[in-house]
Amino acid sequence: MKEWKDKIFIVIVSLILLIPFVGMVFWPTNETTENTVMAKWPKVTEEGKWNRDYLAQAGEYFEDHFAFRQQFVTANALLRGRILKTSATDQVVVGKEDWLYFGGTLDDYQGKNLLSERELYAVVHNLKLMQDYVESCGSRFILTVAPNKNSLYNSNMPDRYKKGTDSNLKRLTARMTREGIHYVDLYQTFDSQEEVLYFKRDSHWNNKGAVLAYRTLMDKMQKEHESYLNVPYETVREHIGDIDAMLYPLASREEEDYQYRKEWEFSYINEVKDNMDDWIETANPAKEGTLLMYRDSFGESLLPFLAEEMGEGYFSRLVPYNLTQVEEYIPDYVIVERVERKLAAFATEVPIMEPLPADNIYAPEMKTDTTVEAEKSGSYLMVKGHVEEQYLEDDTDIYVQVRDSLTSQTKTYPVFYTLTKEGDGNGYQVYLKGSSVPVGDLHISVIAAGEGQNMVIASEDITWN
Repeated sequence: MKEWKDKIFIVIVSLILLIPFVGMVFWPTNETTENTVMAKWPKVTEEGKWNRDYLAQAGEYFEDHFAFRQQFVTANALLRGRILKTSATDQVVVGKEDWLYFGGTLDDYQGKNLLSERELYAVVHNLKLMQDYVESCGSRFILTVAPNKNSLYNSNMPDRYKKGTDSNLKRLTARMTREGIHYVDLYQTFDSQEEVLYFKRDSHWNNKGAVLAYRTLMDKMQKEHESYLNVPYETVREHIGDIDAMLYPLASREEEDYQYRKEWEFSYINEVKDNMDDWIETANPAKEGTLLMYRDSFGESLLPFLAEEMGEGYFSRLVPYNLTQVEEYIPDYVIVERVERKLAAFATEVPIMEPLPADNIYAPEMKTDTTVEAEKSGSYLMVKGHVEEQYLEDDTDIYVQVRDSLTSQTKTYPVFYTLTKEGDGNGYQVYLKGSSVPVGDLHISVIAAGEGQNMVIASEDITWN
């Protein structure tokens, strides 16, 4: 009798284990709430060769698509999160009092893996190029950073994570002030409030927090606006947090948010699914002024309040930023908003724009391992590469010089600095308008400008047509 019970038990367990695999035929998992891209079924051959990673990639596909994945993930997360007080994924930190934090903010929180001095210099330099370009077009440039939730509200972070004494945001704020970047410090704004203005189980601010950010930006713009201090609101329990849904896809809890009882006067011009769309155009005939805003997910709740005060609004989530839209829309204001944990992106995603030309520099040429690549990108000439670190100090400036080989006409441009795998913030990249580059044979030089010494560290001959 015992043998039969053992066999039945083995059969039942085997069937349970087969459900995720066999069930893929009928109930595959094709959507995820996690902040990842789901794996695709691998190809047996790639470029005419056997794909050696086929089995590993097939395993990754199964991990993402097995049947009832969301149910299994939720059950595992509930067991670990609600009972053991630990997270089932490194993307979420389970805090005290039912608070959740995004795992991608831990380096900022603990002061680990911070940007180097050169990388900090690169970020501020790039922002200055953006600001100079925007203001040369007659628009006002405003930068703001949405603080990480645990930068503001860390009392419910697990004790095993110790808050660092320094962060990229602190160090950049001081440097941006020195360099004259028109920066709106939302960290100070939120930190001065007694009320918690972020969700417990989401990485973003709530609607009342969005109003505070909106008021702070409008004050910087020196534009009259509704304060919402006397606009009635009600609390509605209907918000599902992004990290809550990430951790508990089928067991997320609704949180309270604030809904202002106001008749919106602005309207959407293009077809909009929701305020997370990549490109949104708005209009309010009762208001004046044009706003062009480059924003991330924090702009979802911020958008209606800003759109309500502008005659025309253009809101983009696309990266890299296409700053040539400044010339197209001629906005009165250009706002760049980015979350704190993504500050390094200012030195990884080079905006599409041609920097203002610099004075020509004449320098001796040195033989170095600096690289230079020049290629056509749409209607632009894109020049990029990385500088041999021997010729790069923390504050060394890099320029690209383009000389017409026939007429010797020369133009010099500052470049955007980029983070590279080869070194410490030693990359560079720049877009030059096709109309700015002479047709024909060109000589391109890369110049390092340091204290008291300039030198050409790389060059390349190309033909532009």
